[in-house]
Amino acid sequence: MSSMPVTQTAEINGQALSYYEWGKPGAPVLICLHSHTNSAASWREFGEFASDNYHVFALDQRGHGNSQWSNDGYARDRFVEDLSSFVNLTNFGEMTLVGCSMGGWHSILYTAANQHRVRRVVMVDIAPEASPERLNAPAPPPVPINFQTLEEGYEWLRSGNPWANDARLREEAEARLKSTGDGTWIWKADLLGFDNPLPDMTSAALIERYWSAIRSIQCPILEIRGAESNLVSDETIERMKRLGNKVSSVDVSNAGHVVMVDQPEAFIEAIRGFIGL
Repeated sequence: MSSMPVTQTAEINGQALSYYEWGKPGAPVLICLHSHTNSAASWREFGEFASDNYHVFALDQRGHGNSQWSNDGYARDRFVEDLSSFVNLTNFGEMTLVGCSMGGWHSILYTAANQHRVRRVVMVDIAPEASPERLNAPAPPPVPINFQTLEEGYEWLRSGNPWANDARLREEAEARLKSTGDGTWIWKADLLGFDNPLPDMTSAALIERYWSAIRSIQCPILEIRGAESNLVSDETIERMKRLGNKVSSVDVSNAGHVVMVDQPEAFIEAIRGFIGL
């Protein structure tokens, strides 16, 4: 198993945000944005693979991973402002955005306001609105705030994910949890700072913003769904294709919500033609 690159840090909007980097300066830029409560480490295999053709950056978004917890909230616009500031700080030209879950929302909001900067967008198991099946499902059990051991944290992740292999899911646990120094482990993500459940699932204003972005974006968009996830319905995919300009989709078998963790090789195969790998 390969290791992650050295963690780097940038001062963005008054906060220290961490990121990983693969590839060489001068290559086309590709930015990866992780899902809610996850981390930039979820892109390890894809970042390594894409680095042959791209200069790849994976951000630990505010309140996640090794980045600082937010001092001014977690509204979607704050995340988009962070992305915009990071792009401006590093003086990128055109780029490709790949966003999983909330990272997909951030990607399309940024792209809609910066059409000249984005060549293509990949949305991983996320859409402007959730499926009726997901909205009507029983509420999941609350996320434990701490664990007595890292192994206990891994077992909790495993209880909701039968698809990722053991080594990859342990890597996830190590990336998403940290030791408190007294023998317990806590999440790196600021769980108490987020609105749970996420308002994006039911807020008419946010849902309309996402649909508006889909309608306005001129560059190609690829939706990659986990075949075992019920978050994005077939009807929503068809509506995205009907209302968007250049929307396509592909499903990855034996994968849930975080497709690139559950099936890294199949995820790479699903995305490679779209981004030219």
